[in-house]
Amino acid sequence: MSGNKTSNLNMHHWTGADPVLRTEFNENFEKIDAFAGQLLAEEPAPVQLGYGMQVVNAKQTSMLENVSIKGRTLVNLLGREGNFENSGKWTEGNGDLIIDATVRKFGNASGKIDNSTGTGEKVRYNSQPLYLAGKYVLYGVWARSAAGAPQGELFLIVRNADGTVKWTNTVDNGHCSFYINATPEWRFYYQALDLTGSSAPYYTARIDVNTFGTTNDVIYYDGLVVYEISRDEFTAFRENKLNYDQVVAKYPYVDDVKHVNSPYVIKYGENLLPPFHEWILNPNATAIEPYKLRLVTNTVDSYSTARVAVLPGRHYTLSGDPGSGNYEVYACDSEYNFIKDFGQFLASNSSITFKTPSTASYLDIRATNRNTASIATTFNQPMLYLGTAAKPFQPRNDDYLFFPNVQLASSVDGTACDTLFQRDGKYWKQARFKTMDLDGSLPWKFHNDNTGFKQVRIENLYTNARNKTVIKHDGKILTVTPAAISLADSVYHNPSDPITLNNLYISIADTDSGWGELYEPSPTEIQAYFNGWKMFEWGKPNNTAYTRTDNTLKAWVQIGETDYGSPKNTTRITPSTTIATAFKYRPYRLTYELAAPVAEEILFEGGISFREGLNQVEVGSGMIVREKAPLTINTGIAVAMGDITFPSEHSIRKVTAAYKNGQHDPGWYESTINPFGLVKARLDWMNYDPTAAYTVTYLALDQYALTCNLESIQGEYASNLKKVVDALAAHQADVEARVSATENLARQVHISQKGVINPWGDNNSAISKAANGYQKLPSGLILQWGTAEITNSGAVTFPVAFPNYVMHVYGQVETSVASQTVGIGSYSNTQFMAWTVTGPKQTIHWFAIGY
Repeated sequence: MSGNKTSNLNMHHWTGADPVLRTEFNENFEKIDAFAGQLLAEEPAPVQLGYGMQVVNAKQTSMLENVSIKGRTLVNLLGREGNFENSGKWTEGNGDLIIDATVRKFGNASGKIDNSTGTGEKVRYNSQPLYLAGKYVLYGVWARSAAGAPQGELFLIVRNADGTVKWTNTVDNGHCSFYINATPEWRFYYQALDLTGSSAPYYTARIDVNTFGTTNDVIYYDGLVVYEISRDEFTAFRENKLNYDQVVAKYPYVDDVKHVNSPYVIKYGENLLPPFHEWILNPNATAIEPYKLRLVTNTVDSYSTARVAVLPGRHYTLSGDPGSGNYEVYACDSEYNFIKDFGQFLASNSSITFKTPSTASYLDIRATNRNTASIATTFNQPMLYLGTAAKPFQPRNDDYLFFPNVQLASSVDGTACDTLFQRDGKYWKQARFKTMDLDGSLPWKFHNDNTGFKQVRIENLYTNARNKTVIKHDGKILTVTPAAISLADSVYHNPSDPITLNNLYISIADTDSGWGELYEPSPTEIQAYFNGWKMFEWGKPNNTAYTRTDNTLKAWVQIGETDYGSPKNTTRITPSTTIATAFKYRPYRLTYELAAPVAEEILFEGGISFREGLNQVEVGSGMIVREKAPLTINTGIAVAMGDITFPSEHSIRKVTAAYKNGQHDPGWYESTINPFGLVKARLDWMNYDPTAAYTVTYLALDQYALTCNLESIQGEYASNLKKVVDALAAHQADVEARVSATENLARQVHISQKGVINPWGDNNSAISKAANGYQKLPSGLILQWGTAEITNSGAVTFPVAFPNYVMHVYGQVETSVASQTVGIGSYSNTQFMAWTVTGPKQTIHWFAIGY
């Protein structure tokens, strides 16, 4: 038997008369073999990350590499009607639909049917026709009761061409439905249908409350969806391959059409608890160090709270020194509802281990004095981590990988999709789809007139485009038809007709446009409609069609105006260059498949490394990165981003980080005081710098209006030491290549005050002093200028694209005639439209400012 061990591999070492045991001898060889295995070539370990929270058990500490994400698109054929923000087209039936802002699952309201005093079932139809013939369909709705368990029902019912509902007891010619046994908690109720053999082209949605006569017979509806799904997806439903949670994750409610937008990965630090200054602190508590909290109080249970995302059914361990206080643990569900008090608390410098409930999404960790009224104590180095093994304290250190403003689309069946992938240390998008606004800046033309609607077109908008989807300004999904258009709100697309592969044809109801039955609109009047304006005859109510033949008394009203006798939000000048803004008009939007894929480099932020052992990882979409959100300033107290007074672009579910002049600022923390959403970012006044530029990264709350859920992220990590070293060496080479390229670019764009190239100066600006030029200022503002020759109208391209936003564009015609003017409008980050008076070609001078 050996009496000694080697210092590195702890191998048996025999000396003198030590007997050699076979087991010890073999153990030495096993250690040598294991060590050599770390130095041999080995395939990387693949990893697939699903949507939501999960655990990755890594064999080796290494980076996540070769990341790949496939695009996905969800098309809610009901548009935005299922969000119940207003009564919309829910106008038919024998029961009132109440838009209730006090109870909601999505957005700002839900649709309530109250049958507590009824004597029979109450029903409400949506008048929007749904073209479902030949499709596999998933239809469903989120529902809850006020109390008790009333019964509801969701229908898809055949709607005839004349708009009447056809009621028989067969799916092909009548209706299909399922019952909803509502509970006081929101739940998704759904059914998959095979309508591939249906002879009825159009259906309509209906919601019911079947029970009546008691106070419990009230049901709230929200998030109603009608999705076209693929045959494989339908088979998965038929064979019960998806459980409830998988269905909810894969088929979330979305408004109209949504693609995967701004995907992200977060790998949480081994310590899941943030520093104390990020906790919701009791007024009697003070964070004196990142992980040291002082509590001085005369009040029982003066607790401070950290809310931490966790996995259900997992063991977690809480450790730390509470001084003479306590650490307590509570579980919450996905809506932050309290579901369990573990009845355990940490009252000494030790640890406790517990298992989360099956419905848990968050843990509330409290630092408190519990039942001690008068106390002065210090909480020190709390740590919450996955598993049961004891671990030494370390501060939280998360990794993240963000893809800001990256959109990944797909066809309905997923056979064609955008793909995000990693190559040479960079991230790329192979684009198969393109999305664009259909607004008044495009060259619209009149096509033909039909009873009740007109067709318009854009010629040569694309080349060999396929898989077209068009969203109307109100969220309605236009019907794509391969035959001649016979209804309003349709798109003509026939793959065997070459003109539809290059041209876009859309039908518009006369009641939507205001164009009379026999009236032929001009190109500028069509542009006005796509900018959000409806035509009418001046002197008459603004909801009457323009039918005159003498082209006089023309007027336009902004779409959305319901005061039909008022002149407000109207104009007598054709608004072909002016976007309607009074009612937050959103242009039509087109998504189509490109004839050939296009690869483009994309921006990303961060990187992920797995540690050996358990890693808690979150995958999602809708991460808003470094938004320059407006500041709400409470002088002498605090400042905030995402406050209800001056809100961020999207409502906030979770604040990830805040930045000062581009650098992470740890002084910001989440606050629930008047947030735009669930939380806001807040900074105490003493830490506020009025000269600094602040931005915030956050997870959007209104996901339904921004993105659909991605299904998975593919990647790999090095499985042994050699692979780790190889990956690090390759990564270093990629970094060197990118840094050298950046340095070379910097030498070209840095210019001194004298206008000569200054390769080594650092004036934090880039400039081109050409006739069409630009200058980037240290503040981030970009100034651009130039000239252009315009005949009547034309698009002008900026010398460089504005990365974020165009603030203003100004123009002037080069002439001495005082009456000559230039119109500027319809600008994007890359170009703007200019209009001059009718006549010969004019030279204009322009100036733009943005960032």
